[in-house]
Amino acid sequence: MARDDTLSLVSQIDDFMELHEFMEDDDLDKALSLMVKLTTKPEVPSVKAVPLIVQLQAYAAKFSMMASIYTTIKKGPPGSENAKKKNVYYTAANAIDKLVDALKYSAKYNMV
Repeated sequence: MARDDTLSLVSQIDDFMELHEFMEDDDLDKALSLMVKLTTKPEVPSVKAVPLIVQLQAYAAKFSMMASIYTTIKKGPPGSENAKKKNVYYTAANAIDKLVDALKYSAKYNMV
């Protein structure tokens, strides 16, 4: 890994630590951990991709539901902690959905 890539990854992990402290959600921490692992080693054999796809899609579903909860039941004014959590959950669900799509493509064409 090049020096610039390493610094970028360290910066990303530092940002994830801030997110961990703000969100206090173990499942989000696990999803972020998987994303970091995939960033450092993106080659996933098809056999391992299938359970990973299911796990990540389950996280995305949970985060979508949490975003809905923070949009309705726990709604807060713009800029409030709850409004920020809603946005994080929406973003996490969307990003994980895209990651799952990439893993499906990789598994389908047995790219590793």
